[in-house]
Amino acid sequence: MKQVLQYKSSQIAYYTYGSGGEVVFCFHGYGLAGESFLILEHIFEADYTLICIDFPFHGSTYWQDGLFFSVEDLWEIMNLVNPKPKVPFSLMGYSMGGRIVMQLLQTYPQQIKQVALIAPDGLKLNWWQEVATRTIIGNRLFRYTMRCPQWLFAVIKVSGWLRLIKKSIEKFALAHIDNASERQLLYNRWSAMRAYKPSLDLLRSIIRQYKIPVKLLFGQHDRIITIRQGLAFKKNEPLISVKEINCGHNLLKEQYAKVVRKLLDKKP
Repeated sequence: MKQVLQYKSSQIAYYTYGSGGEVVFCFHGYGLAGESFLILEHIFEADYTLICIDFPFHGSTYWQDGLFFSVEDLWEIMNLVNPKPKVPFSLMGYSMGGRIVMQLLQTYPQQIKQVALIAPDGLKLNWWQEVATRTIIGNRLFRYTMRCPQWLFAVIKVSGWLRLIKKSIEKFALAHIDNASERQLLYNRWSAMRAYKPSLDLLRSIIRQYKIPVKLLFGQHDRIITIRQGLAFKKNEPLISVKEINCGHNLLKEQYAKVVRKLLDKKP
């Protein structure tokens, strides 16, 4: 069920699926929305209530509070829509949403019961995003490039031809800068979400300190976010488990719902 929350000058859209006793906040990937978790409703509904928030410049959220969406903003919104704000809850994040989940875990571990990360971004530094959103010169170049992208098209195509970048990354990059509206969205989205940059070393320490189980799921044929990143994050931490299945990056599909459901099982 879709609902809208008035927050500051913005309207935050979120979806509620299921009616179980345990709350799970679900965070979507880049260019998606909270309704991408609808495919999980039938398999989660008896035990969990899924709350899926649309990020700024995504889905039906109408963000009017500048190009910055802080961790504190998100946490306040979560508490406003949480039917059980004083009870520990779980977090689930897909792709970009995984990075957001890791930042929340790093900042507010006391209220988090367990974590499920599905092909999560944030396990490896995105150098381009780092420079484009966190440095003055990089941000100016980023803004200029989104308005006049011809030189970037050439660099990407030449890099692909020289095999300096993977073909899948070349296609992904070109697909998101192919038209002016997509480029503006990319600029807005990256800028708004720049506060979410978890420290993996600190996260491992927090997971150990608060004894929070973290399960990661990867697609064997995912060309961008791979299980190697998950294994490097796990190291020798028994509270972190890593699994890979025979698919690509898109794990939010009906045929994988049961596998995703097991990420919140009590068993390892």
